[in-house]
Amino acid sequence: MPSEMSISLPRLYLFWLLATFVSPSLAQTSKLFQWGFANTALSTSLPTCVSLPIIVKSFDPTTNATNGTPPYYMIAFAVGGTPVTTFIGTDENNLSWTVTQPVGSQLVLSVVDANGSAGGIPPRILNVIPGSTTQCVNTPLLTPEFKVTANVTGNLQTCQPWGFTVKGGVPPYTITLAQPNSPVVTNVTLPFGDDSFTYINRANPGGQLIGAISDFTGRWATGTPIANTQGD
Repeated sequence: MPSEMSISLPRLYLFWLLATFVSPSLAQTSKLFQWGFANTALSTSLPTCVSLPIIVKSFDPTTNATNGTPPYYMIAFAVGGTPVTTFIGTDENNLSWTVTQPVGSQLVLSVVDANGSAGGIPPRILNVIPGSTTQCVNTPLLTPEFKVTANVTGNLQTCQPWGFTVKGGVPPYTITLAQPNSPVVTNVTLPFGDDSFTYINRANPGGQLIGAISDFTGRWATGTPIANTQGD
């Protein structure tokens, strides 16, 4: 598997996982569970190479009516960089994640379960800082080339087209759209042979929106763009 994957998942299973949580948004299941760091002090910065306990619970902890399905995975979307998917465990009472992105990375985080259901996005973009060591930090795979570019990298108005172009990788491609402080992740699989996609912005204004691309093998593209959402 490419070096940016923190775990060695069988290729077909990884594709199934990605295809599940990147299916068209109308088929998505959300608001089943929520997640957070056990250490609530982790609100702005994340240290490298430290095991960080993760808490997963029902989206409605009062009724406990819905829950995620293990195993769970952390998807760390690096702004302008390469996302990383990491296995974080099967026991909801014993989940943990270790930051392996380079110091200075800005991360948008999403925990997904075995069925691809997302547990929501934290309200802030988190900065990677040096931990007690940086020996676990991985260099993103840059060859063969696989990257995504966008026509807007600044302010994105409501209903404004946000265009993505993909170069390299193995089609079909999937785009994942995530907004901090949102319980929902939007995922769309492109028709085979398409290497571009246009999203008409419907995200809540006054925030940020990130767009990431993965391919048939489960590899993530580098260059993940972000935009500031504006409008009514």
